Amino acid sequence: MQARFELHEGLKKITEIISALPPDSPHWNEAQNRFQFIDRLLVECLGWDKIDMEVENTAEDGGRADYILGRPQRAVLEAKRETHEWTLPPGGRFDRPRSIKSAMASCTRFSQVVHQVIPYCSIRGIPIAIVSNGKQLAIFQAITIGDPPLDGQCYIFNGFDDLTSGFALLWELLSPDGIEENRALQKLSQLRSPRMPAKASTAIPEPFKHRYRDGVQQSLQAIGSLLLEEIEDNPKTRKEFYEECYVSLEANNRHLLLSKNIIERRYKRSGEDASSPAPLKAESVGDLVSSVVSHVGSRPIVVLGDVGVGKSSFFESLQIKAELKSGSNIYLKVDLGKSANLTSNVKEFVLSAIPASLKRDYDIDIFDRDFINSIYHEEIKDYEKRPEARLKDIDLVEYEKAKIAYVTSLMSRADEHLHATLAHLSQGQKRQITLVIDNADQRTYPIQQEAFLIAQELAATRNIVVFVALRPSTFLASKASGALSAYQNKILSISPPPIDEVVIKRIAFALRVAEGSVAPAALEGIRLNLASVVLFLTATLRSIKSNADIRQFLSNISGGNTRAIIELITGFCGSSNVDCRKIIDIEERFGNYKVPLHEFTKHALLGEYSYYNPNSSQLATNIFDLTASDPREHFLIPLIVAFLASNQGIKDNDGFFFGEDVRAEFLRLGFSDDQISQSLRRSAIGRIVETPHSHFREIPVGEKVSPFSFNFRATSVGLYHIRHWCGSFSFLDAVSTDTPILDDGYRRVVFDLASSFDIKDRYTKATTFRSYLYDCWSRSGFPINYYDFRAVTEANAKDFENIERLIARKIH
Repeated sequence: MQARFELHEGLKKITEIISALPPDSPHWNEAQNRFQFIDRLLVECLGWDKIDMEVENTAEDGGRADYILGRPQRAVLEAKRETHEWTLPPGGRFDRPRSIKSAMASCTRFSQVVHQVIPYCSIRGIPIAIVSNGKQLAIFQAITIGDPPLDGQCYIFNGFDDLTSGFALLWELLSPDGIEENRALQKLSQLRSPRMPAKASTAIPEPFKHRYRDGVQQSLQAIGSLLLEEIEDNPKTRKEFYEECYVSLEANNRHLLLSKNIIERRYKRSGEDASSPAPLKAESVGDLVSSVVSHVGSRPIVVLGDVGVGKSSFFESLQIKAELKSGSNIYLKVDLGKSANLTSNVKEFVLSAIPASLKRDYDIDIFDRDFINSIYHEEIKDYEKRPEARLKDIDLVEYEKAKIAYVTSLMSRADEHLHATLAHLSQGQKRQITLVIDNADQRTYPIQQEAFLIAQELAATRNIVVFVALRPSTFLASKASGALSAYQNKILSISPPPIDEVVIKRIAFALRVAEGSVAPAALEGIRLNLASVVLFLTATLRSIKSNADIRQFLSNISGGNTRAIIELITGFCGSSNVDCRKIIDIEERFGNYKVPLHEFTKHALLGEYSYYNPNSSQLATNIFDLTASDPREHFLIPLIVAFLASNQGIKDNDGFFFGEDVRAEFLRLGFSDDQISQSLRRSAIGRIVETPHSHFREIPVGEKVSPFSFNFRATSVGLYHIRHWCGSFSFLDAVSTDTPILDDGYRRVVFDLASSFDIKDRYTKATTFRSYLYDCWSRSGFPINYYDFRAVTEANAKDFENIERLIARKIH
């Protein structure tokens, strides 16, 4: 629904109507009042189309509503005689809501019409009631969950002066656009909400306190970091590591909560100026170079993948396979991550890194005299034909000096000398050269642009196959208006491998190294006792292999970021929030110990902190946090994610909802623009939802830019939060102290137990917070079918039962 004209036109019209009212208007009866003024107010002043209104609507109980506004029905308007003027308490203003009870106590006629319209609304399930006698008009919330509607407040326009001077507010509340967006419901609902209370974390003496490791945890952390993260960079284990741990690229949805279609179209981004990358196909990593070299021509291969998805692992595996396939292959890698962080001039770094790699890895010195003579063989032959070459017969020393100067001039331009070197190796020595420019996506957008232009320049010689790694967001932004806009690119998109398989292979390899059965040289000089590490890794590996819930957690909460999940597992090994000693002791005494899911999720929530806070986790978002003192907002982020994942509304071909459609849905549910926009912004930053170009998370968005101008879809991170994590004991226990609780009774319990680590207190705190959220959900009464918080809590009941049994064992 939309008004048929603008606000200023409506204001002009209502002024004209009121000034032209006949002097006998106080004697109009109800029907005359409707015909002479209220009909005109709705249609001529507020822009209503008669097809969006119903009049004289009779309900099942026989009650008759004068007007019903909206399709679907959103508000009931009851018209009374103008002679039935209301006597209201003095001092009120149209823009300051008044107590309904106070207005009713001062005027019997107002009380009667309020009591008359509430049943009309209740029978029809319409939340907003409007009563008017012509020059006086009141708007209030007629249906509330858990609170009597008469305990609320109302907007009252007390006379024609209020209707004209307050027309902007009247338009916001009662125009077709305002009714469509539930503006009246938003404002009136928020008036019922209490002041925003402090979070229970304020009752904790040190809410950002770190939890320090004991001796066992410290040892585990040190050796775990070596075995799980640093091992891939160890030259003594590099080849074996990638042969055993690399997982082939595939769009896998074995444990993901996303649809198969979304996974397969992961990097097919929407945008009117952007093209969608079509991945090259190769039977195996080892055959990739030979499969593309014949048709790549003068263009680099752009390797697209989100941060941490495994682009570097792909390149390492590619190098190993290339080395195994033929000794004539030359594989060069330029790392713009760690190696180039202090370099401002990327081109100079590349021009120095390639010769260094040739010398270090292939014993090719591009400044060696004999090599230079080979490179510039034809140029030197041409020099012999020049006039200055006659010096050879006159003064041999001067001739050699001139010749050296000439050859040196050929080498003076580093870029041209490098091109000549690569041409000689490729064409003269018939060697297949592959260059990888890796980790450009860790640098700024301008540097990523420059990296591509360097890759384009080198590939243009047709002497070398060039891969350059970029983020999808960079690719699309540059394709629209940057360096890539001038080129037709070959694209290789890297999809996340199955995370659980990556973790299992990584831990299995680390375990074999710790046991000494593979690459024993990697641990030379290590004096730590590896027995505890072996026991811990054995139990961890068994747990992940045998527990589908753990594999589902790892697969979804990572959002495809392989690097993040390896960091999670590395941190878990020796975490100060995991009872490592217990795991090692049980595994040593009995064997076959299985680490429960909540141990993994607890570490994911708290990291190295004692209590949850927004900085304690790189993976978890407190989806229950509030921006306004509205208890329904606890569920706004879950509702947004569920809506984006539902079959309702209109999506584009890649599964994205238009931001304005998301806004319209949650305005319909009574949330404000600010609540919706802040929730979308926070969700995108926390990877709960995503935009096509990774705005908010990778591309900063200013506070003044409306999130509604972007498109959104749910991520596996968001779906795991709302379908599983948010109903679990570990999540509710952690975020209970980071969430404003609007009920005094529930808040007092959580405040009292906020700093306690005792499992009984934590159980009481978590169940209290769960009960509070359950009550808020029940009171909210959202008219939707795409999310049910009650079902999520019921599905996690066993999680709480396990804690109950643990407490019972401790008591007895």
